[in-house]
Amino acid sequence: KDVVIEIGGHTNTIPPHEYCDRLSTERARSVAEYIVNKGIDQERVSYKGYGKRQPLTESRDSAARKKNQRVEVKIISL
Repeated sequence: KDVVIEIGGHTNTIPPHEYCDRLSTERARSVAEYIVNKGIDQERVSYKGYGKRQPLTESRDSAARKKNQRVEVKIISL
C-alpha cells in the first residue's frame, strides 16, 4: 500500500515530436486510469509521456519501432 508508481508512455522515433508527446501522454494516461479503476489509490499513480526521447533502439525498422512503442512502470517510492 506504500508503493508509488509512474506510468511512462513512449513512441517510435518517426513522427514529429508534438505528435509523439501527445500520443505517449495519452498512452500512459490510459494505463494509469486502468490501474486506478482496478482499485489502486489514485494518489499512488502518476503518468508521463516521454514521446520519442528515450528510445530503446535508434533503428527505424519495423521491429525497432514496435520495441520503442511501449509503456513502462517505474517505482517512485516504496
